[in-house]
Amino acid sequence: MTHPSLFLQRLRLHAARAPDHAAIATPDSTMGYGELVDRVEACARSLDAQGVARGEIAGVTVRDETQHLVTSLALLAIGIPQVSVGTHEPMPMRARLAARIGVTRIVATTGEDRIDGLLYAEVNGADPSSAARAIPFHGDAEGPAIYLTGSGTTGEPKVVAMSERQLVLQAERGYRDYGRERVLRLASVEHNNSKRLRLYALWQGGTSVLRGAAVVNIPRLCERLAVSWLEVATYHLEDLVRSAPEARRLPAHTAVRCGGARVPHKLRLAVQAEVTAALHVSYGTTETGGVCLSFPHEQHDPDEPVGRPLAGVDVEVVDAERRLVADGTIGEIRIRAPGMVTGYVGDAVATQRHFAGGWFYPGDLVRRLPGGALCIQGRIDDMMILNGINIFPAEVERVLESMPGVRHAACFALHSEVHGDIPVAAVEVATTDAPDADAITRWARERLGVRAPRRVVVVGALPRNPQGKVSRRELTALVATGDR
Repeated sequence: MTHPSLFLQRLRLHAARAPDHAAIATPDSTMGYGELVDRVEACARSLDAQGVARGEIAGVTVRDETQHLVTSLALLAIGIPQVSVGTHEPMPMRARLAARIGVTRIVATTGEDRIDGLLYAEVNGADPSSAARAIPFHGDAEGPAIYLTGSGTTGEPKVVAMSERQLVLQAERGYRDYGRERVLRLASVEHNNSKRLRLYALWQGGTSVLRGAAVVNIPRLCERLAVSWLEVATYHLEDLVRSAPEARRLPAHTAVRCGGARVPHKLRLAVQAEVTAALHVSYGTTETGGVCLSFPHEQHDPDEPVGRPLAGVDVEVVDAERRLVADGTIGEIRIRAPGMVTGYVGDAVATQRHFAGGWFYPGDLVRRLPGGALCIQGRIDDMMILNGINIFPAEVERVLESMPGVRHAACFALHSEVHGDIPVAAVEVATTDAPDADAITRWARERLGVRAPRRVVVVGALPRNPQGKVSRRELTALVATGDR
């Protein structure tokens, strides 16, 4: 049995209550909920008129962020599953993603974004004469609505399929306050998880603020568009700190939430000193949505807490046999939450490894502090065992980053047949008064003993993926093995 689109019903409700309330705001224009509903419905009718029908999966390749959101909402309105096939990716990668998911049609604004062998639909506008036609719904609120890809730090990204119902449960669980907020996320809506957050804001009746294509002064944009939540990745925080002397602090009404990668203690302090005191650090996964959130007063803790679990989220810390461990003991986190997915698309092995008994096991190592906040210690795959000693990358990185002149550090392993995992580190240093590799190595040995990296390499910049996470695989390739 099919049901009407949950998102279309919700948008219509917002439009009926407050048609002029801003749904989407950009530096150049503001769109109220009444206009948004009109545009979404017109786009939905246009797609239907072009033959988009039950059984299809759409790949959305739309550069303009406002049009991309309208198109995504239109596909939700007619019940056609979708995935972002980003314009930032080269065509072979777009085709590969489309093939993995089973995309049947590319939805775009120009024929240049077609993929050979797939159907095509255009969303450059809708014929106003179509307004009298009913909007069909080809899907099911419990069936796939949006496909999301993970960050891919350890290989080919995993893919999950989320239903409208799961999107709604996630929006209700962790983002209820967005109904009163104006939310700006710096990452493009073409990134799947970035789009998901925009959908949360629209579900709650808030305002999704889009930065536009031009390079802008973020603090001034937040002032001009009354941004109340600025959602960023770690590398965005670094940009804000670096530009703070010229760009100035964020306005008092703008709070920051950062997630997606580790936020070092030194960076947290710099943000609060130079950008905003209202820094929140979050932890979540593609599979579950938001899990934890830390508040401004917690950012001075050198353990780098990511906060306590959100309401409705169950979190436990377990050992290798999946038995509960005591607070303060490092173990694997497992998560159970409304709206989480239950497996991966086309990957039964990964599904069996990460989903069991109603829990999701992301493979992250954590430690629970006495007050209940969690501290991320790295991934199980990254943990090193040197001559029987467990070494966690996060503990090494925190020590290296505590040294004056060190910006960022990444610790990883080179394999030895004799000793197991040999810890090495790549380090970014400041442009002035920077320590050399020997000085950094001595610093680490004085504080970590046998857990110190056996070799330190100074690099211009740590390699990162689009989500800002360090690619340890690339680092391993960069570092010469030497005599192990």
